[in-house]
Amino acid sequence: MVGVCVVIGSFVAVGWSGEAQTDAKLQEKPSIHIGGGALISSQPYVGTDSRIYPIPLFAYEGKRLYFRGIVGGYWLYSVDGFSVGPVLRPRFEGYEEDDSSELEGMDDREWSIDGGLGLSWLTDFGLFGVTFVTDLLGRHDGQELDFGYTILFKWGGCDFIPSAGVRWKSEDLVQYYYGVEADEARFGGGITRPAYEGNDAVDPYLSLAIRRKLNDRWSLLGAVQYEWFDSEIKDSPIVKDDYEASFLLGLMYTW
Repeated sequence: MVGVCVVIGSFVAVGWSGEAQTDAKLQEKPSIHIGGGALISSQPYVGTDSRIYPIPLFAYEGKRLYFRGIVGGYWLYSVDGFSVGPVLRPRFEGYEEDDSSELEGMDDREWSIDGGLGLSWLTDFGLFGVTFVTDLLGRHDGQELDFGYTILFKWGGCDFIPSAGVRWKSEDLVQYYYGVEADEARFGGGITRPAYEGNDAVDPYLSLAIRRKLNDRWSLLGAVQYEWFDSEIKDSPIVKDDYEASFLLGLMYTW
């Protein structure tokens, strides 16, 4: 489920946060969005195919507390569009050995929970965000730093929410999810997999969410995200693609 966190966190959460924070200038009451949809996510590992997931969609934007998809946080300091506070989110990357015959002999790579600090700056030119998180469960023992920029504009009766950014991933994170340990290397039996050690990586990404209001409460949501892998990831013998793509279609209710 490599793309699930990215899609829900960026499409529903980050996309709506710009609008939610703009609305917060006009009203103090929280905004709540709930619904469901279908997610198509590519799988970067050898021998795996794209997957379709039914997923719940949820976003809550309060004055300080927020839940954006599967990402939660609390603004300790918020003034004039600038906010900073702790953030918590699961990381649904990884695989199981039986996901593919080409992964035979690999130890399972498990999901984890990352926590850290988030900064958000809402300006007249868009929403700038910086998030730094580290592994809280001691599984990948890595860190990630995300710089993102999101804008919101309306055209043809739809809300368009494009985002662009870059993610720095530490060496420990890259090695855990994309590396091959010496005892996992295989030669023969239809599998050629040398040991591989990845270093830290920098992955740029683009996303676009589109919302069409059906009435005052109901909306259709469509979104796509594309992330390009650094050579430290795509050169791994267990990685078949140099990108990860996710597509989302959902229906949401707002009150």
